[in-house]
Amino acid sequence: MVILANLVAALHIAYFLFVVGGFAAILAGVRQGWMWTYNPWFRIGHLLAVLIILAEDVFRFPCALNVLEGTLRTTPANPSAEPDAVTGVLDLLLRHTIPGRFLDAMYWSLGVLLLLLMFLLPPHFRKSAGA
Repeated sequence: MVILANLVAALHIAYFLFVVGGFAAILAGVRQGWMWTYNPWFRIGHLLAVLIILAEDVFRFPCALNVLEGTLRTTPANPSAEPDAVTGVLDLLLRHTIPGRFLDAMYWSLGVLLLLLMFLLPPHFRKSAGA
């Protein structure tokens, strides 16, 4: 189960990097003329990723990835498992790098800015061939 828990933690880090890195990529892409940053699938998916985090905050839901990872890490026989090296690094990256209040402010700011960018720099939807 530790391997699955580590995979969930790695997925959680990838999700965070997608949210933060995606925002940076959108800003850089607009400036550099990267057309993929206007891709509607990317832009809408990125906005939805941030909105999921904001919904968890508004409705006080625990992060599903945290819950899943915690469930996979603990067993009835070992309720407080000692972390191995990989687990320790993933835990450090996930939970001890950035304070929670800063993360909340960052996610709310990203949500507002991304919503504004959807209107100021909208994704490019292809027109159908018949139009």
